[in-house]
Amino acid sequence: MNNNKLPVTAIIVSFNTLELTRRALEALYRSSKLPEEVFLVDNNSADGSVEMLKNNFPQVKLIINKQNVGFAKANNQAIKMSSQAFVWLLNSDTETGVRSLENLFEFMIQNDRVGALGPTLVYPDKSLQSVGGFFPTFFNVFGYLFSIGFFLSEGLKKKMKRIALYPQKLPKCGLPLDYVTGAACFLRKEALEKAGLLGEDYFMYFEETDLCWRLKKQGWEIMAIDTDPVIHVYGGSFVSKRDPKRLLVFLGSLNKFVAKNYSWNRAFPILLLVSLFGKISVYLKSIRSL
Repeated sequence: MNNNKLPVTAIIVSFNTLELTRRALEALYRSSKLPEEVFLVDNNSADGSVEMLKNNFPQVKLIINKQNVGFAKANNQAIKMSSQAFVWLLNSDTETGVRSLENLFEFMIQNDRVGALGPTLVYPDKSLQSVGGFFPTFFNVFGYLFSIGFFLSEGLKKKMKRIALYPQKLPKCGLPLDYVTGAACFLRKEALEKAGLLGEDYFMYFEETDLCWRLKKQGWEIMAIDTDPVIHVYGGSFVSKRDPKRLLVFLGSLNKFVAKNYSWNRAFPILLLVSLFGKISVYLKSIRSL
């Protein structure tokens, strides 16, 4: 193995994100340590993404789909072809730090019960972004649908975030979570072979949550650690983070996760909550940042 390369397969799925994809690959190839192989799975982009990749990144292994098969299926296509011990799922709207990959790899080598690992994520303005969280409950879903932030001014929201320290700076020793976001999810191939790949019944969102659910059932740990930050634009394939289409897809995937994995008495209150108030929440979020 090349001393500058790690036994990692990096996978990026793209859909009409030409410039974001270019920047994602440029950032990845500036890494202090490089992945042994890089896959780009294109979900039938119509913006010239494939031509750009062929011309500028001939070293990338390209998978071209004739339709948009979704995030999970596209990633699984590349995971099945991976020959490495680790897999790094990267959104096309991410820009990795110089040492992000090296930091994640070193932690995985030292902690052999960790199945999924998330890095520090930041917005383009370098403010901290959530790296993951905990499985849906009635109360945290209610908090998502009707955030108190809707009723506060922008100034008060910023003050509350500083007081709450959330999203928080991650400890070097790692922060145990139920799931880490799929934006830059570092996975152990051995764990995937035991728990299964991303659930292809999800088109977008909650694929990583569903995978982490199965990983935890198999006894693997899920963690996030302080790393050289990865910039995540968030929602690069949509008009904005508050795009109603994105929000509706998110709620649909939330319902799917709950119905699929929870007992009926645990699932019913959450499904009822989303059914009654989901569209109201989408409307409120679409007119103002929560």
